[in-house]
Amino acid sequence: MPTIILDRSRVTRRIKISDKELNEVLFSLKAESKEIDRQYIEVEVNTDRPDMLISEGIVRAAKGILGLEKGEAIYRSRTSGLTFNVSRVRTRPYALAAAVYGLELDEEGLRELIQFQEKLHATLGRKRKKVAIGLHDLRKVGSDSISYIEVDLSKKFVPLGHKEEMSVKDVLVNTEQGKNYGEIAVSGSSMPAIVDEKGDVLSLPPVINSERTRISTETRDLFIDVTGTSFEAVAETLDVIVANLGEAGGVIGFVDVKGAPVTISPLLRHTEVKVPKSYVNEVIGVELNEDEIVEHLSRMRYNTQRGDSYVKVVVPPYRVDVISEIDVVEDVAMSMGYNNLRPEIYVYYRKGDTDLRHDLISQVRELLIGAGFLEIMTFVLTHSSLLMGRYAQIKNPISDYFNAVRNSLIPTTLSLLSSNQTVSMPVKVFEVGEVVISPCDSDTGYCNETRAAAAVMDSEISYEDIQAPVHSVLKSLGLSPRYKRTASPYFIPGRVALIMHGSEEIGILGEVSIDWLNRLNIEYPVAIGEIYLDALLRVLKGKRD
Repeated sequence: MPTIILDRSRVTRRIKISDKELNEVLFSLKAESKEIDRQYIEVEVNTDRPDMLISEGIVRAAKGILGLEKGEAIYRSRTSGLTFNVSRVRTRPYALAAAVYGLELDEEGLRELIQFQEKLHATLGRKRKKVAIGLHDLRKVGSDSISYIEVDLSKKFVPLGHKEEMSVKDVLVNTEQGKNYGEIAVSGSSMPAIVDEKGDVLSLPPVINSERTRISTETRDLFIDVTGTSFEAVAETLDVIVANLGEAGGVIGFVDVKGAPVTISPLLRHTEVKVPKSYVNEVIGVELNEDEIVEHLSRMRYNTQRGDSYVKVVVPPYRVDVISEIDVVEDVAMSMGYNNLRPEIYVYYRKGDTDLRHDLISQVRELLIGAGFLEIMTFVLTHSSLLMGRYAQIKNPISDYFNAVRNSLIPTTLSLLSSNQTVSMPVKVFEVGEVVISPCDSDTGYCNETRAAAAVMDSEISYEDIQAPVHSVLKSLGLSPRYKRTASPYFIPGRVALIMHGSEEIGILGEVSIDWLNRLNIEYPVAIGEIYLDALLRVLKGKRD
């Protein structure tokens, strides 16, 4: 969970409580604190509460749970007169902006704001891959029209913390931020940038800001840009930021947006969740009446409307963690205080069932052992020269050989066979293990997948030597596989096939090509098959349903 360093006085002077009471309040809000010294405390904030990654968010929540303020906090706002033009940016297509006026930043406030930015990068932003935040001194921007565009890598500006102009390419190559985050957004010879109306660079999301718009204790007005790969994440992150700056006394400025899914930002979106009153009592195990439920929700900073059998909860923009009824019920329990809930002994008897995935893996292992194969275990990491297609590269490998994550069990199985050519023939081995494939539907573009590989090495090998045992395994699992002609660099043309069930690819098998045998110094022919157990599991679930 993320941890933040707070000057405890920035909290206690706003809500007039002792250090001991502060610790108790934080604990009741699912945050734990420990003392660093007489001035600072370290607070571990639950991952689902990004709004509490700064003292303003903690103060807002603490005021509610202490009953000092109830319902949603209201912040001042105005139009900014600024225009934010969003052009087509290939690697990070979404961007929104806002202004905040009238801030009073002392040294601690500035430190916390920068800390808040980085913690949001690490959590909501997924280390800047999903969302990146730029904070600028608005008076130094010097332009009412700001644009989000792609710039050439030859474009020059003075990056934050530097005194001399550098090209974008030099920033990516020679600065720590460029090395850490540059690859996230570069596309060919261009890079996303926030620029003023003259085309001068204000920031390179997600890498670094310009020195020109550096914020300081003299900054009173902020321009905030948020860019990323998900519009929802960009909008939510901006709402969290401006709400907390509003809590600090700032006036939120709305920006006209062109070229985005919306025409004005921040969105400051409210969502509504209908929570049945009976559901609250059933989940917590209490008997609260309607007035008590509404009171607890008000203390958790929600506005509510009453219905016949439910309470309609209006979720504030900064509570991006609230998705369904159970999240609201959890807040009711927090307001009541977990220490005030009396647990009851709950006895429920049921025989345990094994997981379908575990059953499948066990069956595949038993069937391959029954077919005369010996189980092996190879490393998930291997050398990139053994891999085909897209794979995850290790940036700073401890060993030069283990510099990539395997995307198939075939190369690691072949590597093991290469080291075992002096044993008696035939050699029949199998492995069930994890690979990492790409592309796939995830934030990183990479996913884990479970596969099984079986291989036969002998003085003479034919396609049937691997097709027969693999077919037998699949038939024993209740499937009727068919085989489809294909091509793969691992196999001899004409002696390789996809394993199909309906329209689903569940594996591949064939005779290993001479090129790959020579590459690994294998003197004997090899036939190998790889079964995609995740795809196989989908097929079996479909048959079960």
